[in-house]
Formats: sequence, C-alpha cells, structure tokens
Amino acid sequence: MTTLRHDPDHNDVCNAADRHVVVVAPPGTGKTCLSVRLAATIAQDLEPTERVLLVTFSNQARVQLEREAARQLDHDRRRRIEVTNYHGFFWRAVWANRRALGLPLDTQIRSRRTRTEALKAADADGVAQLAKHDGVLEALAEQRFERFRDDRTPDQEALDRMLATLEHEQQQGRLVFDDLGALFWRLLETFPVLDKAYKTRYAVVIADEHQDASELQDSVVRRLGSRRLIILADPMQLIYGFRGSRPERLQRHVEESQREFELRTPHRWHQDEAAGRWLLAVRTRLVGNSDPTPAPPSLKVIREKYFNAMMTHVKIGAANAFRDGMASVAVLAAWNSDIGKLRTYLCKQGLYPRQLGSGDDFEEACGDIEQLPLLGDIQSVAHHAIERIAKLVPTLPRTVVEQVRRRLGTSDVDLSGNCGKEARGLLEALRPLYAEGSHRYVASVVAALDTCAEASHHLPRLEAVRALRTTAELYGQSATDLDSVLAGYAQGIISASQAAPRFGRGLFVMTVHQAKGKEFDAVILVNAGDAQFPDDDAGRRLFYVAITRASKRWTIIAPEQGGSPLLRHLNQ
Repeated sequence: MTTLRHDPDHNDVCNAADRHVVVVAPPGTGKTCLSVRLAATIAQDLEPTERVLLVTFSNQARVQLEREAARQLDHDRRRRIEVTNYHGFFWRAVWANRRALGLPLDTQIRSRRTRTEALKAADADGVAQLAKHDGVLEALAEQRFERFRDDRTPDQEALDRMLATLEHEQQQGRLVFDDLGALFWRLLETFPVLDKAYKTRYAVVIADEHQDASELQDSVVRRLGSRRLIILADPMQLIYGFRGSRPERLQRHVEESQREFELRTPHRWHQDEAAGRWLLAVRTRLVGNSDPTPAPPSLKVIREKYFNAMMTHVKIGAANAFRDGMASVAVLAAWNSDIGKLRTYLCKQGLYPRQLGSGDDFEEACGDIEQLPLLGDIQSVAHHAIERIAKLVPTLPRTVVEQVRRRLGTSDVDLSGNCGKEARGLLEALRPLYAEGSHRYVASVVAALDTCAEASHHLPRLEAVRALRTTAELYGQSATDLDSVLAGYAQGIISASQAAPRFGRGLFVMTVHQAKGKEFDAVILVNAGDAQFPDDDAGRRLFYVAITRASKRWTIIAPEQGGSPLLRHLNQ
C-alpha cells in the first residue's frame, strides 16, 4: 500500500467503530484519500461475499475515488470495495433486472425532451405546473412512491395521468436517467429476495458529498447501510437545493449519529499550506466564528464600476495566469447571463474557453438517435447535420451556416457559382450523405468538424466531439445502414455519460454551480455583488464553493458600489 500523509483527523475517523458516523469534510482536507482508506479499513473485516459501497455523485468524483483506490490498495482490498455514483449503481441494477421490472431487453436511456413531449401530450397543464419547480418533472418517477412526495406534487388526478404516461414510456424501453433511482427502489420494494441480497452485500455504505443527496438517494443509503453508515458531507457546499438536497436531511444524520468528526488539515494546498489554512479560516468566518488567519499574497480583489471593465480584467488575469505557468484557469460567475457575456467576449479576444461535458451533450446526441430515423429524405438529414455542427462550433458565422443550408439540394450539394470557402468545405464534408446514404451522418459531421478545426474555429465541447469521433472511427467505413451506426452511437454516448470530463488544462467559463466538485489552478470570480452573493445562508454557501475551486491563485472582481458583504470574510 502507498504511504499516506499523517493526519490525526483521518486517524480518528478510521479508528472509530460506531455504526452511524458523520464526517464534515471541507474542500481540500483529503476527503478522497480518507474515503478510500476508511473503506479499506472496514473491508478487511467483511465476509468474502460482502462489499463496502463507496458511493458519490458525479463521474468526476467517482473517477477521483477510483484513482485513489488504485494508488492506495492492492488487488485483494480493491475488489472488496465498490466505487460508484448513484446513476451508475442504479443503472446496473435496473439493467440486470429489466425483465422483472417489465422493461424490454433493448431498454435505453433517451432524451428528457422526448419524455417531456410525451407527458405534455397527456397533461400539458400539469407539465407546465411541474416545470415551475426545478427537478420535479425530471424525477417524476419518484412520485410513484408516497414517501418521496412533497408540497410540489400535483393533485392525485393529474399525477395519475402523468404516471400512466411515464409507465408506458418505461414499458417501451424509453428511460431517462432520473427514472433509475425510482426503478431501483421499486426493485427493493417489490422483490424481498433482491432487497435482502442488496442489504447483505452492501451492509456498509460510505456516502460521499452527501449534502447533495435527494430524499430517494438518502433513503437508499439508509436502507442498505444497516451495519455501518458513514456520511461524508460539507453543509457549506449545499448549493443544489433546486435538485432536492435539504439542510434538514443532513442535520438528521448529525442528530442520529453516534459520532461526528470534522477534517481540519489542508491537503490539496500542501505546497502552499498558508492558502489552505486561509480557506478553512474563511469557512470559519462565514459560519459566524472568528479566525484571524490572513489572506495569502495569491489573492487579488479588484473593484470596478462597470461589467465591461470587469471583463478587461478577466482577459488580463487569464493571460497572466497562463504566462505564470497555470495549467487551468476558471472564470466563474453566479448568473448564466454573465457567463454568456464573458464567453462571447473572451472568444472575440482570441481566448477561446473550453466547455465541460454537460446535459446538452447527451440530449443533443439522443436527439440525433431519435430524430434521424424519422427524417424522410436525405436533404432533411443534411439540414439536421448542419444545425448540429452549428451548435458544436459557436464561432462558425451564421451567414456561413445559412449559405450551406441554401445549397443542400434534394439529390446533391450545390457547389456552383460564388460559393464561399468555408461553406464549400462544409458542403464537401456533407456530400457523402448524398452519395452513400444517411448512415454516413456521423462520419460527415466529424469531417465537417475537422474542416472547422483546420480553419481555426473553436470547438469547446470536447466530450461531445469525442463521442462523435469515436463512433465515426468504429463505424465510419464498415457500416452500411443507419441503424447499426446509431446503435454504436448510443453505446458511445452512454459510455461518454459515465466518463469524467477532462479539464486538466485550458480556460473554462462556467457558473459556480457548474464548477462545484472541480479544481483549477486559478479562479477569476466575476461580478461578486450583493445581488449575486447576498449575506444569507445560500449566498455564503455559493461564495464558499466559488473560492474553493482554486488551488494556487484567486482573483475576485466586484462592483465599486454594491459589492458582496461576504468579501469582508476574505480578511485581505
């Protein structure tokens, strides 16, 4: 096993034998290392058929845990620990037992858009009402169980109508990711033998990032972790209330637990321990206690009157960070409207930000799979292709896109007359669709993306492009029909949805919510005003998540008037 850095707080957690434990784990305090070490400590006393379930939320967190397990553990200990996230854990169970659930053998994850359209057809008014509450419409399948209903649940008649539609969609094999937890719960409720099997195999559960848990996810870990339940969470990072996470749920664990621990030693910043201690001190001050630890020299706070002037500082700050050897720089803001302006501005300045994988990647790929077989002619397929390309290449001028659209004929592309260079390159890439058929769709889109890259256009959505490229490489030459290509594409996007985004290098622009769980060398927080980061519980948590995304350099740009009152906690 790898030698681990000494940490008395970690030792105390691993030495505790209590059934129900809560570990408060702020960012940078070695939670990933502790989770694996704790799982290994517990696993050595398990029966051969038993496993420790180490469950987290994001693919990124899962991959970090898997890497840490590979670093710390030998083969025997590693096989006793199942590292997963909720979607992955639920999907494996649902897939293995799909016939018991009444699902067809070819069940697939489909787009939320298709599900929403089906629900609208059954009850448009009910869907409109649910859409007002974030997360309820997506997780409608959970409403089948009374224990997961709340004040957002529609009246019984509307609920029955929508649940009947949802049941039909599931029986047709059209699932969405948010169905999986409810289907897993149905398995446990319907089949006592499966319930017993899961409880026996996973009697020890370590739940990571549990401040983000929904009621169903919390119920699952409580149901399985009958022998030991270890909750790792940080109340100061609870910013996903719109997804169903609640402070009261975490507080209930604290009240019911036999022991509560708090990690207080900075690990992530061990090359600059002063910065790590400052971040822990900021957390202390944000929760209402005093700590005199000063800010490090790597913090810079800038005041500007106008947002346009703030963007100039962003450009300079990002360029300086890369010049000084920073590999990754994140530009963060609280509001999507600010993010759109920043991304547009930076592109115009020649600083093209990357874009992490998102739900849009999966939804658009599902859109390809669902819509292409319905398009009646090759011209419609070509039109679909150019619109897909335009979404993936934001720097591609709309005038070029429109020129390509006008030149997509019924039997071939039109390259005659005054055809622009960029439009000609895209038309040449799409021409195999007409010559060979719609099964060339993915290969033609990839060829068009290559043409855009050669013309120095920005392709920020690397994960979406990678899924297309992988499919083209596997099926681009050998496939002779659309169905086989789309089947391969479906497998590719499922695999991509389970892979962690790659964000080790480059410039990124995103909201604070999107940045949670990620780490960058430098962070530039823009427009830190009192409207964006008010001095209340939600504002303090969002501010804390923002400043803990950086490991080496912090730049905070606030308005001259109306700056966030939380800036005082930086102790600059």
